Amino acid sequence: MQIGESIRTSLEEVRGHPLRSAFTLFGVILGTLALVVVMSVLDGVQHSVLKGIDDLGLDGVIAASQRTPVDRVEKAKAHLSRGLRAEDVKAFDDSQNITEMSPVGETRSVITAGNTTRRINVYGVMPEYADIHNRKTSMGRFISQRDAETNAAVAVLGYRLKTQLFGGEEAIGRQVNLGDRRLTVIGIGTKFDTTFVDDDDLVKEMGGVYIPWTIYRDMFGRANAISYMLAKAVTPEKSVEAEDEATARFRQAHNGIGDTRINNIGKDILRERGQIEIILRNWRIVFFSIAGVSLLIGGVGIFSVLKISISERLFEIGLRKSMGASDVDIFMQFLIESVTLSVVGAAIGLLLGMGVVGLISKFFPAGLPVSAFGVMVSTGFAIFVGLFAGLYPSLSASRLQPVEALRA
Repeated sequence: MQIGESIRTSLEEVRGHPLRSAFTLFGVILGTLALVVVMSVLDGVQHSVLKGIDDLGLDGVIAASQRTPVDRVEKAKAHLSRGLRAEDVKAFDDSQNITEMSPVGETRSVITAGNTTRRINVYGVMPEYADIHNRKTSMGRFISQRDAETNAAVAVLGYRLKTQLFGGEEAIGRQVNLGDRRLTVIGIGTKFDTTFVDDDDLVKEMGGVYIPWTIYRDMFGRANAISYMLAKAVTPEKSVEAEDEATARFRQAHNGIGDTRINNIGKDILRERGQIEIILRNWRIVFFSIAGVSLLIGGVGIFSVLKISISERLFEIGLRKSMGASDVDIFMQFLIESVTLSVVGAAIGLLLGMGVVGLISKFFPAGLPVSAFGVMVSTGFAIFVGLFAGLYPSLSASRLQPVEALRA
């Protein structure tokens, strides 16, 4: 038995009966096309959603803000606490669950560069803020420890703000006026992906400016400088322990007064990630099942066509057997033909699927690569369908007696 000859015969059957072959392969083509497109789109959606969550920079993050005590005794002793202060960071020097902390000041102000003026959000932060909130720069650098120690008059512009103030020109090293303070631009923030995670805070940050905490405090006053405090848990999974520790340490630092509200943002983000993965996994199961049904229908078509082909070629089978071909040779010939038909359908489906993915990739900012998993699964499933659909017809053909086949 020659495998190449069996494949050639299969392809001749496809070319000799184009309409019949088209209907036969339609299910395989459609199933393969659906699997490739759906898996690629779901991979793209998952990447974009998780990228948006990463851009939020809130994994393992805990926020502390000022609140008015609700307990009557604490209200009476409220004067014993000076409220949320930057100095509270020192209370966490030996913390086992919290790695970094940074006070954050947030307000609105006016920034001017040349003849362009914008009203923007201003963020006063310490160098640790970049690690806590996962903030990077697309150009230049972020605020450093030296900037904080020397009270450097520097600024990091948001991605959109840089374009609004300087257009396509170089901004690093240029001067801007924030209120009545002149600052030197040392960095440009990154562009956040808000396609699937529509968050107003990300939009505000891209249109805002970061400045050192010390500069912010000098500009907007010590009393009202701090808006909230951010802390980073050792790992996202340790955020609950970090929350409990933060609650206890803030109360101790404030003389037993519960005037600090702790918001475990990291725990919420961790839960959202899990829910997103569950939803996408369920969608994969649903679409995989639908595409699988199409492939099985294609298998029925291959089964039917193979039975017809065998009935049309009984004389050929009888002649081959009379010339010494074994049952195994006949069985393998038709089984290879069945698999070849399925592979041809899968190849056409893959090419069409890649074309469709290329067309819809423009709707994804980061592009939409063809899912390698989808390609492997669809191809493997198509080959399996070809094998399964060809078993019985091939077995029937191999059991024919030469005399009966020649008479037919």
